[in-house]
Amino acid sequence: MTLAWAGHGRCYSLSDRYAQRARLNVRVLVVEDDERLCEVFHDYLVQLGHEPYLAYTAESALALAREIRPGAMLLDVCLPGMSGTDFLQHPRTRALGTPIIVTSGMLSDSEMHECLRLGAVDYLGKPIVLEHLRDILLCLEPLADPAHVPARREPERRAAPRARVTLPVRVAEYGGNGWDATTIDLSTRGVKVRTNGTVTPANVAKLSFPLGDGDQTFQAVSVLVRADVDGYAFHFINLADAQQEQLRVFVERSLEPPPVAEPHARVLRSITQAFSGTLDLEETLRLALHALTHVTGHEVSSLHLLSPDRKTLHLRGERGLSPRLREINRVLPVGEGLIGRVAATGQSARVEEEGARAFVCVPLQTRGRILGTLSLGRSTRGPFTDAEVALVEATANQLGLALDNERLYSETRRQLEDLQQAESQAAQDERLSTVGKLAAGLVHEINNPLTAILGNAHLLLQEAEGSPDNRERLRVIIQETSRAARLLKTVQSLSRPRPVVRRPCALNEETRALLDFTEPQRDYAGIRTVAELDAVPPVWADCDQIRQVLLNLVQNAQQAMANHPGERVLTVRARSEGDRVLVEVLDTGPGIAPDVLPRIFDAFFTTKTAGEGTGLGLWVSYDIVEQHGGRLRADNRPGGGAVFTLEIPQRT
Repeated sequence: MTLAWAGHGRCYSLSDRYAQRARLNVRVLVVEDDERLCEVFHDYLVQLGHEPYLAYTAESALALAREIRPGAMLLDVCLPGMSGTDFLQHPRTRALGTPIIVTSGMLSDSEMHECLRLGAVDYLGKPIVLEHLRDILLCLEPLADPAHVPARREPERRAAPRARVTLPVRVAEYGGNGWDATTIDLSTRGVKVRTNGTVTPANVAKLSFPLGDGDQTFQAVSVLVRADVDGYAFHFINLADAQQEQLRVFVERSLEPPPVAEPHARVLRSITQAFSGTLDLEETLRLALHALTHVTGHEVSSLHLLSPDRKTLHLRGERGLSPRLREINRVLPVGEGLIGRVAATGQSARVEEEGARAFVCVPLQTRGRILGTLSLGRSTRGPFTDAEVALVEATANQLGLALDNERLYSETRRQLEDLQQAESQAAQDERLSTVGKLAAGLVHEINNPLTAILGNAHLLLQEAEGSPDNRERLRVIIQETSRAARLLKTVQSLSRPRPVVRRPCALNEETRALLDFTEPQRDYAGIRTVAELDAVPPVWADCDQIRQVLLNLVQNAQQAMANHPGERVLTVRARSEGDRVLVEVLDTGPGIAPDVLPRIFDAFFTTKTAGEGTGLGLWVSYDIVEQHGGRLRADNRPGGGAVFTLEIPQRT
């Protein structure tokens, strides 16, 4: 078979000694839904001396991987059923700890980085250069025989220039374990780290750490090559050209002497330009800290904002703090310590003792109101000068204005959203008003012919002689015509509501009478009744309308339980809360579906089958309760079933 594959631009450099050494036999699980591609991968892997296994879905790959324990996987991201990204996150996949190479012809850069974040060791775009696949597998072969790694990699690692830098590192092992560390030195080929605790590192892991600018986390698949009393040395594998260049620039910059702070005008211009491009609070804070550490060449910065009660300061961003200092500074009391005193007094403070770490803290404020503090520190070049303190204060002033602008923007956006919601509600009310007027006219036009149909059907039924089928058809006509008349009557009452007549209404008496009235229906349906009615004061309400609401809630609960298996219990509770009286109607039915709950009180919305409901009962009930200054709520019970809560003020 002759194959011609176009490249995707990535290049892997391997020493001749590495490329020419005897290959180890690796079990490679190929997860690909294209059978033609599976055949190509199978034949190529066999030529390389590996042992390929094929799976056409992620689900079958999970079962096969547990059986064969592959040394590597080639995973297509776009699969039928479970996707490749879901496969990467699956607990069984993570438990295997197998290096996974993802492939796709459609992934964006952000999607590719997401796959790498989820645990993939590398990415190959389609169409695939088979030689690149070979090179990646060669780099992964040391995992089958870790003893080869130190002897092979040590000379190359030492040849690269190293910079002594202190960066926080997250080490993610492919078995799912992870731990934190701090860099000791860094080169373009590898890194040495010191752990923040006792760990037993695996042979391969993904290392993540910032490269000083805070814009993006650098990630690299790495092989452990040495462990000693100072820490652990890792060698990077399969770095892209862009990653190697990023490391080279950072290392060279770190080897240069500390930069001299830019003139104030240039620094402030950089900060102002950065702030003017965003109104997002988190982005504003990130840009401020980036400017203070990166632009001015300092080592440590932190930003605290006051809590709403103005009693504590909360760390909202930092650069260069160790994990211990980060935890200590997470929450600070106002008035205590250097930072707390600055927040309390609004006066800048700095440490100037000979040999001490240079440190300055200034208040963040706008319009005379203190918002928080901004701190800057370094261990070189002596204490802060007056000019440098003035620069930090000017930066804090710019940041205070930016924070105030963000607050005003958030308030304006919230008010706009409220206005849009009000406009939408007004439009909905106008539509309902128009529908009501149209319905009132239609009711008048339809009632007369409906009455004629109903009357004639009754006469025909009384006089009908003939087959039972004809009499049954007449009964159906009468039944359906009567239902239509009732619906029209409801619409008519909605379009011309009668005045509310309020008087003292005893809810307990109304509830007991209603339960007695509907008891035969519950007995027939096998529903047990529980009444838990505390002594409650009367409410000032239209008793007829409140009775209509209670009847609607009880009937809905009975209908919900009528065909529901298991115990059927209707519970009605009454109690007082402050100046309001609450009545709860609970059932043991199937409950309310999550997609139905937000629409449960909408007009003409019903989940009942055709002919069983109009979708107006709960809407009318909600409107009645609102007119009484109360609330009607619906929710699901934790143990199953629904609960409707009627809340009425004692006086309105």
